Amino acid sequence: MDFEFDKDDKMLRGVIGAILGAVLAMGLWCLLGYFGKMAFICGFALCLGVIGGYYLFGNGMSIGGLVICGVILLAAVFFSVRISYGLWLYNKLDGTMSFGDCYSKIMELLETLGEKGSFYKDLALGYLFTVGGGFILLFKLGIIDN
Repeated sequence: MDFEFDKDDKMLRGVIGAILGAVLAMGLWCLLGYFGKMAFICGFALCLGVIGGYYLFGNGMSIGGLVICGVILLAAVFFSVRISYGLWLYNKLDGTMSFGDCYSKIMELLETLGEKGSFYKDLALGYLFTVGGGFILLFKLGIIDN
């Protein structure tokens, strides 16, 4: 199957679809993160949600659309890991701080608990899983040839 980029995709609609797909996949990421799991499936789901959302809502995929999807993926991984850690801190502190406070002061709290390194490790793993999932998805769609 040979994939051809569209020149007349609906970029604004595609961006909306990519963001919706990212939000759904971020929910899965945070749910698994809540249980202390980080899985390759989260990176694949994020790629599928973003690229699939763009493709479906935008009626195709242009090269510009693929670049936009890449930017959305980078942001989505960062916020997924950050929200997961915010939830973890909120639960660890037994509700003595609101989730918003935990989220906004995440680095200070992690440094106090000695967990700052694990945040960066999970962020790096998140990007690695997402890139791996993205390559698998791009191969399956025929965007990248063998």
